[in-house]
Amino acid sequence: MRVVYAELARQDISSIYEFLFRRSATVAPQVEALIRARCERLAEFPKNGATTNRKGIRRLPLVRYPYTIFYEVKTADDLIEILRVVHGARVKNLRRVPKR
Repeated sequence: MRVVYAELARQDISSIYEFLFRRSATVAPQVEALIRARCERLAEFPKNGATTNRKGIRRLPLVRYPYTIFYEVKTADDLIEILRVVHGARVKNLRRVPKR
Protein backbone atom coordinates (compact mmCIF):
# COMPACT_ATOMS: atom_id res chain seq x y z
CA MET A 1 0.00 0.00 0.00
CA ARG A 2 1.05 3.56 -0.66
CA VAL A 3 0.93 6.25 2.05
CA VAL A 4 -0.29 9.77 1.20
CA TYR A 5 -0.70 12.78 3.47
CA ALA A 6 -3.78 14.99 3.48
CA GLU A 7 -3.10 18.72 3.59
CA LEU A 8 -4.26 18.91 7.23
CA ALA A 9 -1.84 16.14 8.19
CA ARG A 10 1.04 17.96 6.50
CA GLN A 11 0.09 21.13 8.37
CA ASP A 12 -0.15 19.18 11.64
CA ILE A 13 3.33 17.71 11.22
CA SER A 14 4.77 21.09 10.31
CA SER A 15 3.14 22.72 13.34
CA ILE A 16 4.43 19.98 15.64
CA TYR A 17 7.93 20.43 14.25
CA GLU A 18 7.84 24.23 14.66
CA PHE A 19 6.48 23.98 18.20
CA LEU A 20 9.13 21.48 19.27
CA PHE A 21 11.95 23.26 17.44
CA ARG A 22 11.39 26.39 19.55
CA ARG A 23 12.10 24.22 22.58
CA SER A 24 14.76 21.89 21.21
CA ALA A 25 16.46 21.87 17.83
CA THR A 26 17.50 18.28 18.53
CA VAL A 27 14.15 16.81 19.53
CA ALA A 28 12.03 18.36 16.75
CA PRO A 29 13.57 16.42 13.84
CA GLN A 30 13.57 13.20 15.89
CA VAL A 31 9.85 13.47 16.61
CA GLU A 32 9.06 14.37 13.01
CA ALA A 33 11.08 11.39 11.78
CA LEU A 34 9.27 9.09 14.21
CA ILE A 35 5.85 10.36 13.09
CA ARG A 36 6.73 9.87 9.43
CA ALA A 37 8.23 6.42 10.08
CA ARG A 38 5.08 5.30 11.90
CA CYS A 39 2.93 6.62 9.06
CA GLU A 40 5.02 4.79 6.46
CA ARG A 41 4.93 1.56 8.48
CA LEU A 42 1.16 1.60 8.18
CA ALA A 43 1.67 0.54 4.56
CA GLU A 44 2.80 -2.84 5.91
CA PHE A 45 0.34 -3.07 8.80
CA PRO A 46 -2.71 -0.95 7.88
CA LYS A 47 -4.97 -2.44 10.56
CA ASN A 48 -2.53 -1.71 13.42
CA GLY A 49 -4.55 1.25 14.64
CA ALA A 50 -7.75 1.22 16.66
CA THR A 51 -11.09 1.97 15.07
CA THR A 52 -12.80 5.36 15.43
CA ASN A 53 -16.39 6.54 15.19
CA ARG A 54 -16.04 6.81 11.39
CA LYS A 55 -16.02 3.73 9.21
CA GLY A 56 -12.64 3.00 7.63
CA ILE A 57 -10.78 5.56 9.75
CA ARG A 58 -8.36 4.34 12.38
CA ARG A 59 -6.04 5.93 14.91
CA LEU A 60 -2.54 5.02 15.97
CA PRO A 61 -1.02 6.63 19.06
CA LEU A 62 2.73 7.09 19.23
CA VAL A 63 4.17 5.32 22.21
CA ARG A 64 6.97 7.65 23.20
CA TYR A 65 5.31 10.98 22.41
CA PRO A 66 1.72 12.15 23.05
CA TYR A 67 0.62 12.30 19.40
CA THR A 68 -2.03 10.28 17.60
CA ILE A 69 -2.14 9.57 13.88
CA PHE A 70 -5.59 9.40 12.29
CA TYR A 71 -5.69 7.63 8.94
CA GLU A 72 -8.01 6.07 6.41
CA VAL A 73 -7.39 2.72 4.77
CA LYS A 74 -8.52 2.87 1.15
CA THR A 75 -8.20 -0.74 0.11
CA ALA A 76 -9.73 -0.24 -3.35
CA ASP A 77 -7.08 2.40 -4.14
CA ASP A 78 -4.32 0.44 -2.38
CA LEU A 79 -3.41 3.42 -0.22
CA ILE A 80 -3.46 4.83 3.25
CA GLU A 81 -4.30 8.48 3.68
CA ILE A 82 -2.91 10.16 6.77
CA LEU A 83 -5.68 12.55 7.80
CA ARG A 84 -4.44 14.19 10.99
CA VAL A 85 -1.59 14.03 13.50
CA VAL A 86 -2.67 15.60 16.78
CA HIS A 87 -1.49 15.96 20.36
CA GLY A 88 -3.56 13.77 22.66
CA ALA A 89 -4.38 16.71 24.94
CA ARG A 90 -6.10 18.47 22.02
CA VAL A 91 -8.58 15.64 21.49
CA LYS A 92 -11.35 15.06 24.03
CA ASN A 93 -12.39 11.70 22.63
CA LEU A 94 -9.75 9.71 20.75
CA ARG A 95 -12.43 7.54 19.15
CA ARG A 96 -13.66 10.61 17.24
CA VAL A 97 -11.75 12.01 14.30
CA PRO A 98 -10.80 15.62 15.14
CA LYS A 99 -11.89 18.42 12.87
CA ARG A 100 -9.81 21.49 12.25
